[in-house]
Amino acid sequence: MIKKTIIFLSLILFLFTNCKKKDFSLNGEYEDITIVYALLNPDDTLHYIKVYKSFLSEGNIYDAAKDINNYSYIDSIEVKMEEYNGNQLIQTIYFDTTTNIPKDSGIFAYPLQVLYTCHAKLNRDYTYKLIVRNLYTQKTTIATSEMVGTVGVKYPVYYPGKINHITFLPRKQQIELVKGKNIAVCQAAYHFYYTEVNYKGERRQQKPVIWKVGESKSNYISYVGETLLKKIKDEVKENKDVDYRLTDSIVLHVYTEAHDLYLYLLSISASTGLNQERLEYTNMKSYHYKDNQLVEDNNALGVFSSRGHFSLMFDEFSKNTNDSLVNGRYTRHLKFKKYDY
Repeated sequence: MIKKTIIFLSLILFLFTNCKKKDFSLNGEYEDITIVYALLNPDDTLHYIKVYKSFLSEGNIYDAAKDINNYSYIDSIEVKMEEYNGNQLIQTIYFDTTTNIPKDSGIFAYPLQVLYTCHAKLNRDYTYKLIVRNLYTQKTTIATSEMVGTVGVKYPVYYPGKINHITFLPRKQQIELVKGKNIAVCQAAYHFYYTEVNYKGERRQQKPVIWKVGESKSNYISYVGETLLKKIKDEVKENKDVDYRLTDSIVLHVYTEAHDLYLYLLSISASTGLNQERLEYTNMKSYHYKDNQLVEDNNALGVFSSRGHFSLMFDEFSKNTNDSLVNGRYTRHLKFKKYDY
């Protein structure tokens, strides 16, 4: 959901707002502005990239946006990625077009959307260079990015291969992280999984209660632990058919953003305060041929960067936290039990 929102916002901003900043108007000469949204995850082997173009319309701009030919290059571009270990080229990875991921309804054409995809195992220690070349005009758009590093969790304490408990206190607590290279921001969320048992003995695992704890540019993310119990109170509804509920697990998710991605997201966020100036950021560069040489023309927008994800699964709450879940003021009416035997 977050990813879809970011993509949608970036396209709206680039296609409509940034065009004005480049003197891009209905009365002006058309410029081919390439818009790229590419986030790599070194833990994935299947990767997707969005590449769009700016467009002009004499009619209603929203009607024009429903025609995919107006803003999509479709198969008129070559998308590839070079992998480098220092200055040494290791391999070149080519992207194919795909339309297998349907798009939700909205301003732009749906359900069809054209993405560029590849299967590749990436190396966190390598650098990647994205190259988008127009097969007809030879315009070339280039960006280079390092991979986001790994992240570890020092607290809450986790013991691999053991039954792990986690405590949520009615006071300030901290997630303590160990960040690798090229990590600008870490975001944390707890997912609380539980099962409902009805009076017939039938069991059903419900959707998890998701608590987005917050984010930080440091190695610490602070929170008040009992906020999770308040979240459970708000999202788990009383049900006369439920005999009791059981805790399945509590999963800590840590999401990381590389520096280029952080700056890009900062540039498309809403302005606050008295200063309404918007930071402009892109690490995309575009070039066209002039006198048989590539000349930079600044007709590219978007971001080529990376992100990561790390998770830890805790088996159950600590004794004190479980007592608060079962008998505490927030959740005692929800019929949670520690065991059903």
